[in-house]
Amino acid sequence: MKIVTRISLYLLGLFAVHAAQAQHVLRGVVQSRGAGVAAATVTAYNGQYRHTVQTSLSGHFVMRLPAGSFTVTVSCIGFAAADSSVHIGQSPPPLLSIELRAVEQGLAGITVTGTRYAKEDDLVDIKKIASPVAVIDKKQISAMGSRRLDEVLREQTGMAVVNDLGAGNRSIGLQMQGFGSEHILILLNGQPMTGRFNGNFDLSRISVSDIERIEIIKGASSSLYGSEALGGVVNIITRQRFTATRGAASLLYGTYNTLDAGVEGETGFRRERGGAYVAANMYRTDGFNANTAYLKNGQTSPPYHSYNLQGRLVHSVGRASTLHTSLRFGNRNSVMTRSYGAQPFRDKLRETDLNGSLVLNSRFSSGWQLLLRYYFTQYATDQAVRVVETGHTLQHNEFSQFIHRLEAQTEKKYFSDRLTLTGGAGGEYQQMSNTLAEGRNSMTNYFIYAQANYTPVQPLTIIAGGRYDGNTVYGGRLNPSLGLRYRALPWLALNASLGQGYKAPTYAQLYQVFTNITQGYTVIGANNFAEKAAAMQHAGLIQQIWPNAGQLGNLRPEVSTSYNAGIQVTAAGRITIGVNGFYNSISDLINTEQVGIMKNGQQLFSYFNIARTYTRGVETSLKYHIFKGLQLTAGYQYLQAKSRDVEDAIKTGSGAYGLVRTESGIRPARPSDYFGLPNRSRHMANLQLLYEHAPWGLTVSARGSYRGKYGFLDMDNNGYIDTYDVFVKAYTLVNIAVQKELLARKLLLRLSVDNIGNYTDYLMPSQPGRVLMAGFTWRFAKKEKLPQ
Repeated sequence: MKIVTRISLYLLGLFAVHAAQAQHVLRGVVQSRGAGVAAATVTAYNGQYRHTVQTSLSGHFVMRLPAGSFTVTVSCIGFAAADSSVHIGQSPPPLLSIELRAVEQGLAGITVTGTRYAKEDDLVDIKKIASPVAVIDKKQISAMGSRRLDEVLREQTGMAVVNDLGAGNRSIGLQMQGFGSEHILILLNGQPMTGRFNGNFDLSRISVSDIERIEIIKGASSSLYGSEALGGVVNIITRQRFTATRGAASLLYGTYNTLDAGVEGETGFRRERGGAYVAANMYRTDGFNANTAYLKNGQTSPPYHSYNLQGRLVHSVGRASTLHTSLRFGNRNSVMTRSYGAQPFRDKLRETDLNGSLVLNSRFSSGWQLLLRYYFTQYATDQAVRVVETGHTLQHNEFSQFIHRLEAQTEKKYFSDRLTLTGGAGGEYQQMSNTLAEGRNSMTNYFIYAQANYTPVQPLTIIAGGRYDGNTVYGGRLNPSLGLRYRALPWLALNASLGQGYKAPTYAQLYQVFTNITQGYTVIGANNFAEKAAAMQHAGLIQQIWPNAGQLGNLRPEVSTSYNAGIQVTAAGRITIGVNGFYNSISDLINTEQVGIMKNGQQLFSYFNIARTYTRGVETSLKYHIFKGLQLTAGYQYLQAKSRDVEDAIKTGSGAYGLVRTESGIRPARPSDYFGLPNRSRHMANLQLLYEHAPWGLTVSARGSYRGKYGFLDMDNNGYIDTYDVFVKAYTLVNIAVQKELLARKLLLRLSVDNIGNYTDYLMPSQPGRVLMAGFTWRFAKKEKLPQ
């Protein structure tokens, strides 16, 4: 009898606990000016229980909560946070309606601390990253008057846009913290873009007309982003969600007969359970000549025309899931005729770029989230160089690369959202072909990763993760990462991070055979150098192969360890100052070195692993709200990028590294002679001033950027840049843009002047002179109705 009584009391207690914790349904809608706000974060909290969901396409949300009184907080990018109180009892509560107020955002890059940016194709959120991060939003891009991706990024602190030796004049790559373009991962909605022409990703081929924002991460980020992110990540985010029916058309025209025209439109359907977006852009330019002293006929930056088409379809699948499909197509065609006093050549290049994805994003009431995605990308080029008078073909090369990628991501929150676990796994198949390298080459990559973001106490967040990357050629490697964020005081924030990166050699570095016909130099991949160089020597094209070519062999993967530490101070709510120090240690950095001389007197290059290199420096930033509508931002970077092997050889006086050729002859090198790795400036700075006068619909931005001198060419062939080699001189560029809204903000007039001082340098073939652009954007929208 006692046993029965105890069991009965135990069951009664369980029933009472279950009744006390019974889940009730809370329904609500988040709106702004009568329209539903999609992807807003809604959190209900009562001191003991916390639950978070996101709003649907129409702004609605559903929560299951136990009985009690709750505070409901809503936050979303571009809006001020809002709170509301609600009591959960036995009867269902009425529909909770929360109104959000839109807020203006300034021109400066945003340092991300807690905001979650709406992103439906990827669970990797930049607030989960301990490395330095920044966001450039659509409003900032518009205020700058920028048209192509390279124009936006070249004005950011610590970021330089340079031409790559092995890719010719068309390839404009990005440099961050001393890492070159081949070490910066370019993503489209979280998926890797291919199309590195001879190893370098050309940023100028990407139009910014359909970009919602650009997320930038500096330093090794392999725990979540993968092995290609040795030096950082640039993630291009396009429009994610759309419920209203609206569109826009734009037209810009200016210097060099440049024309930039675009249209975009979006709409919701099926009572806003779905949405569609489409955009098209056409860009053309006559190119320009930055080398008038030597190039008598032609351009250093080629004339071209390009078309970009992009579409996106989003549809809700039940209450918990959304299905996303997207497709992007781009092409570029250019014909460049050039002559340095000899017979003119015509260099013709056709590029095509295709990206597509299918994503299923599911959110469950338990707080667990699962994302499944398939991604496909293909990039192809067809380049032919012919003699103008005879039509004789000097070089013809067809290159193509495609990737099929499958991935699963998951996320789960624990302990009242104090712990967030993010993980994923997947694989991809790559295939590349190059007519000059003969045959097709394929590679299979696979990866698995996990990361934990833990907040034991509110001011402190600990971030720890790891990722294993492998492929069928180079095997695999585990890359860990660790980070801390600590808000010591309301006006003082500290952060630090440690991460490893891993990158296998590219197809171009292994197998390419590339000749820059207009300048004469040749680059041969390391793995097939002996075979291809012997064939070219037999054909009488090579005059001499240097002894260092005997050291060439199969390239090894690059490995980096990145350290970052920063502090941010806010004073009087108007001034924010940030300082970030970084140190990157790289093993087996792949570098281009001269290995011989061609019969035409030009250089023969290939690729070597540098055993030990490093980059180190400091970045500072300032944001100052001078008064309402006027904001000043500034940034500065000091950088050292050097090889430990060269430094040690100079100290010991051993090998070719221990000598330097001066105007008076050869002498032993001193440590002060070594400037550093080529294409790296020690000093870079930028200044931006933004004025907005809302009653007039007027926006004015003035920007200046400075880049110190950097090494260009090793003239004495001692294997490094010393003070007696060829340098690009220091320079400053000043840009200004003005925008004026008319007709109830439907019409936007735009005027911009880039490089007001008309600065050019023949060693910078992609830097145009003064560029004046003018045009307009016309916006139209269908009146939105409140969801029923």
